[in-house]
Amino acid sequence: MTLRPGLAATTYVSLGLALLLAPRFVASQGTSSVSSGSPTTANAPKDSAGAKTAAKAPRKRKALDFTGSLGYTQTGGNSTARNFNVGNSLTYRLAGWTIKQDLTFVYGEANDRVNANFWNGGLRGDRNVAERVDFFLASRYDRNVRQGVTNRFQQGFGLNMLAFEDSRNKVHVALGGSLFSQQLEPGAVAKVSRAFPAARAALDYRYRFTPVAYLQQTAEYLPAVGDTATSYFVNTESAIVAPISRNVGLKIGYVIRYNSEPPVRDNIPLRTTDMFFSSGLTLTF
Repeated sequence: MTLRPGLAATTYVSLGLALLLAPRFVASQGTSSVSSGSPTTANAPKDSAGAKTAAKAPRKRKALDFTGSLGYTQTGGNSTARNFNVGNSLTYRLAGWTIKQDLTFVYGEANDRVNANFWNGGLRGDRNVAERVDFFLASRYDRNVRQGVTNRFQQGFGLNMLAFEDSRNKVHVALGGSLFSQQLEPGAVAKVSRAFPAARAALDYRYRFTPVAYLQQTAEYLPAVGDTATSYFVNTESAIVAPISRNVGLKIGYVIRYNSEPPVRDNIPLRTTDMFFSSGLTLTF
């Protein structure tokens, strides 16, 4: 087909205008789609990246954590016995410090005689000084009547290091020193003086079965420091916690208190080791 000169010129001009205006028309349509909220291919990667960023955002830690435990057992018949245990753990975060408070109390009777009367509680403040390293100050109190100790106070300091951590395991190692002062039961005497310094090495291991069920093992070694001091303490605690509901769980614990040179009461040497087994419910929030 042959076009006439006038018509050919008109056709060429129309095609040229179409080619010039087509990109602007497409761009304007794209802008309109974005402004009206229609999904576009360009927006998909940005939305995906935003979702990933939001998913990876760390959860804000609570300022206060509290866990309490309570257990009671009783038997009757040919023999009577009852045991009672209570404990708590509180953590409060303030101005760069992590304040921790804990308490354990075990009391038992058998055939109307006290066979366990043990208190152990403390207050501790940790502050981060380097990556994975905290400096801490601590004060503790314990009472163990069956081991001849009416009151014993411990003031300590040291460094606590996060030695290892993965999705299930966490290991802390601590090194420091302590100053003990103690008061013994009437008629009891000990080789160490009422006040004495001691070094301290401790290990704290936790294994998580699930985010809320775990096994925890702690141990500390406290040798008395001095020219004539040869005594030392070893304290351990094992615990398993399993959840029943969101805030209620079951805890089984086993505490060992070892004194290499226990007091002598009424000319009778007391035993070096005391052990406390406990079980009960825990409340966490």
